[in-house]
Amino acid sequence: MNIGTITCSYFMRIYDYRKPKNFDWGAMTDKYRAEFGWDDFLKLAGEIRALGYDGIEIWEPTFSHKVYSIQQAQTMAQELKKMGFTLTAYCIGGWSGADVNQVEPAYQFAKALGARVVTGCLVKDDSGVILPELERCGKRYGMKYAIENHPEPNFEKPEDVARAIAPYETIGANLDSGIYNIQGYDILQAADLFGGKIYHVHLKDTTVGGGGCLPLGEGDAPLKELLHKLQSRDYAQMLSVEFEFEGDPTPGLTTSRKFIKTVLGK
Repeated sequence: MNIGTITCSYFMRIYDYRKPKNFDWGAMTDKYRAEFGWDDFLKLAGEIRALGYDGIEIWEPTFSHKVYSIQQAQTMAQELKKMGFTLTAYCIGGWSGADVNQVEPAYQFAKALGARVVTGCLVKDDSGVILPELERCGKRYGMKYAIENHPEPNFEKPEDVARAIAPYETIGANLDSGIYNIQGYDILQAADLFGGKIYHVHLKDTTVGGGGCLPLGEGDAPLKELLHKLQSRDYAQMLSVEFEFEGDPTPGLTTSRKFIKTVLGK
């Protein structure tokens, strides 16, 4: 299993890791696209690689199909390969039916980056519009889409995710252990329900009913059991460590990587 990262602390990097007053998610993503440049992304990727992570899940606003060309994505793919990254995913954050025209450009860009999987949440009520387009592009570009469980109105319940992905070849689940744990869902039961259609994992530790993240192994999510379950299935996709934390994420990411390595015996 490739161990990658898409730490939520990096979402706040442009604000010096501190969420500003009157924080607005849309304004933050616009700020990243406008101000977080090529060299900024390379520096970020280098820091992630220096921590020992060999996969990288690229969050769209930090290196976006809305900003860069296909040729620039191909060049970045070579830069990441030279750094030693062996697996890449592209996280679009979330889509609704209004974003259907973004699907193909995002898939083209992700393909140029060398990604095998596009990740993000989806508005459940818009599934009749967005899912067929994901499948069409998935087949055309040889890509998979992994639906991340997020609170409603997105796909949230494991049963809803399982029903959504069942008819499609290229659409599966992105199991977010931290969100399910906070909400009180049975993570291991969800993993069994999704079966071989887990195409990505956002591995994070939380406490039931709590908020935010802890370094892996310091919360009460059954992560050892989940890792062993995935290992027994020869899971070949990325384990993407997601660490929601206001401050420098480096210590927590170091602890989290050691936890995974210890559990998997690597």
